Amino acid sequence: MSLFMFLLHDSRALANGQKIKSVRADPAVAASPRFALFSSSAPTTFEVRMMKDTRIQSLTPGLLLSPTYGYGEVSPRSPTLREVWCELIDSVAFWRDTPRLLPAVVASYHLGAFAVFVLFLARFFSVWNLAIVLVASNAIGIVYNTVWYHRYCAHRAFRFRNLWWARLFLWTNPLAFREESYVIPHEIHHSQADQPGDPYGPHLGWLGSYFAAESTQKMNRDISREDYERVSESLRHIGFVKNSYDGFRRTGSFESLWHYAVRTLFGNGLWILAAFAIGGGQGVVLWISAVFLFSFMLRDFNYRGHGGSFLSARQGSPINQMYYGFLVGEWHENHHANPRLARSGLAWWQLDVPYWFIRLLSACGAVVQYNSPQTEAR
Repeated sequence: MSLFMFLLHDSRALANGQKIKSVRADPAVAASPRFALFSSSAPTTFEVRMMKDTRIQSLTPGLLLSPTYGYGEVSPRSPTLREVWCELIDSVAFWRDTPRLLPAVVASYHLGAFAVFVLFLARFFSVWNLAIVLVASNAIGIVYNTVWYHRYCAHRAFRFRNLWWARLFLWTNPLAFREESYVIPHEIHHSQADQPGDPYGPHLGWLGSYFAAESTQKMNRDISREDYERVSESLRHIGFVKNSYDGFRRTGSFESLWHYAVRTLFGNGLWILAAFAIGGGQGVVLWISAVFLFSFMLRDFNYRGHGGSFLSARQGSPINQMYYGFLVGEWHENHHANPRLARSGLAWWQLDVPYWFIRLLSACGAVVQYNSPQTEAR
């Protein structure tokens, strides 16, 4: 069946209100060590509304270090502004604890990109340049956040033909944020959403959610060798070079730091050189501004995408925001109900560009399986 017929079939099914009952998981994925690690059985069919992401639950109590203000006991603790700033300083305090250099690098990268964004506003702003920044930022969000970080790395909603395709995304990732720093807190968030131990969400407030990117990199380096191997195996599909257990104890990273450094420099250099070739120095400014804008929206999503609102008292649950839904396919209430689906836009009108990108990769042969409603399972 052609790609056009696939898309037409999907659109008609959703437009006609066809009931979505289940999602079919590839047996190879379901039986992987990562899945089997946290489940006593490995079924190949999941009821969509009952599907939970439980693969890392057994290690969540001690995998991340608690923030300085604590998690709370009965309900998630809401920190004060002073506590948020103290936690940020603690997260990047590499002068007290060397492994905190990793979140310090992320914070510095974000701050540097912000400085370039200010330069863009002051020296290069125009309607045309703003449109370029918005389009580039949205492309980063679709490809490297929703498709790569979220649906592949965190939820394994689809499977590449081989690991080299994953490494293509890994080595061209234009961000300095390690995949494991996205996956581990995200899976803990799904298993403990809106409960004590949830590493991000509206209970932190907007600023606390914004700086959760640094706070959630505080890894417990005292886990056992056995637990280290189990978590490392659960991250194997990402394609990075694994750190040794002793190396993890020193650095708090499951990925080898030399590998992280080289591939981050390569990915950033690749895109910056491409931007320079197209637009010279101005092109570089526009590209880095797009990277900042994407990072800003990602951090903002941790608050507003999970029920946080500046105008409403409703807090503490994912909501299907029109903005992030249409922009990058993050129909988040659908996603929390069906975390392993490759598709979050389930209603006929809910645009899900990342899903169509995955379908395009499937049509090209790069993706060999993706989790989708049973009526279209492949």
